[in-house]
Amino acid sequence: MPPPEVCSIMHAFRSFLVLLVALPLAGWSQAATSLTLAQALRLARTNYPTLRARQASVAAATADVRTVRANYLPQLTAQAQALDATSNQVRGALIGGVGITESGVRAFTSSQASWTSQGMVYIDWPAVTFGRYRADINRAQAGVNQAQADYDQELFTHQVQVADAYLLALSAEKSVSLQAANLRRSQALRRVILAGTRAGIRAGIDSSTANAETARAQLQLLVSRQQAEQQRVRLAGLLAMPTQKLVLADSVQFYSQLPLAAVDTASLRQHPTLLAYQRRVASSEALAASLATGSRPTLSVVGATWGRGSGVATNANADGTFNINSSLTAGLPFKVYNYAVGAALTWRVTELIHSRRAATAQLARSGQAQAEYAQQTLQLRTDQQNAALQLDLARQSALAAPAQLDAARRAYIQAQARYDAGLDNLVVLTQAAVVLNRAETDQALATNNLWRAQLLRAATSGNLDDLTSQLR
Repeated sequence: MPPPEVCSIMHAFRSFLVLLVALPLAGWSQAATSLTLAQALRLARTNYPTLRARQASVAAATADVRTVRANYLPQLTAQAQALDATSNQVRGALIGGVGITESGVRAFTSSQASWTSQGMVYIDWPAVTFGRYRADINRAQAGVNQAQADYDQELFTHQVQVADAYLLALSAEKSVSLQAANLRRSQALRRVILAGTRAGIRAGIDSSTANAETARAQLQLLVSRQQAEQQRVRLAGLLAMPTQKLVLADSVQFYSQLPLAAVDTASLRQHPTLLAYQRRVASSEALAASLATGSRPTLSVVGATWGRGSGVATNANADGTFNINSSLTAGLPFKVYNYAVGAALTWRVTELIHSRRAATAQLARSGQAQAEYAQQTLQLRTDQQNAALQLDLARQSALAAPAQLDAARRAYIQAQARYDAGLDNLVVLTQAAVVLNRAETDQALATNNLWRAQLLRAATSGNLDDLTSQLR
């Protein structure tokens, strides 16, 4: 009967296996999608809802510019009214609207009703706005620039997240292959030991230890598979493909080559995050300038033509009264036509107070935006220094890891030879196997960490081209 510790390991293994079988398998029923990092970045750009929302925001801001331009085009208004009213009125009475009110004096009063009508076409063109039109256009265009910069920042940030998730998923997948190799190595050794035990060459404790090590290797493989699946699900979520089973295509041979050293050619001022903050400052200043022009007058070119009809007779009787015809056909047809053309200067003097206060408040917000821009610049410079340090350390680790792996392989071969010759016990060989497995894992992790450090450097510099150019 195996020792108690071996029994406990086997029990834990069976429990863990049952747990994995109980996990939802819906994702595995989907057709697998082979994916390189370059393909993942393109899919994220197209599919992710937040990016589509930012694109819609840019389109809306662009439409706002056209709306502002249309506000300063000539406004044409047409209006028609038909009223049944008392005759104690000027012919062609008007209730509301933009029509021109007639004035005059009636020679008599009458409560008898009759129909009246009025129709007109009115044109109003704010031809001279003393800078308000240009300020409003600049404000609207600044809104477009800000929306575009916000989209570029969101896109850049999401691309960095996708690249990092891809590298983490690739690292987890590599861990699965390493643990699978470790399990195969453990199973091969176990078969040899069991054969020796049955033949009486090996001690019984060796077979129990071999069983325990094989169970431990199986547990490590299952844990690595679960972690790899979690990373693939996270990556699929960032690609807006949560129901897809992704198969990572290591077309760039991440683990057989190291990334080239980064060369910073982009200015920090061109970082998408800083550009977004710059556009916020510019948009706030444009809004302040627009508010400041609210107190300026407007010189408008106006023109109108209109006609009027009434059931009251045009000419007076001999006694000075007017005949009143209450029929619809007598009151609705136009009898009089007029026109007017000119210019109107409008100046809301009290807007001087309102616009000055609004502009002052907006300038304060511009100062806040400038301070936030300065803070973000400081943060990025700090992040750049940290990224450069991490990249240097990661490169040193990646260059040193092969020596560790080579030594571990040699130690395992020697331990296995000594064990086969009966010069060492199984504990020494088991320890050598553990060291080899750790060295293989460290080697893969060091290489992946160097790629991630390169990604971090690219993220802080604001330019992913140096990284993606190595992935084609």
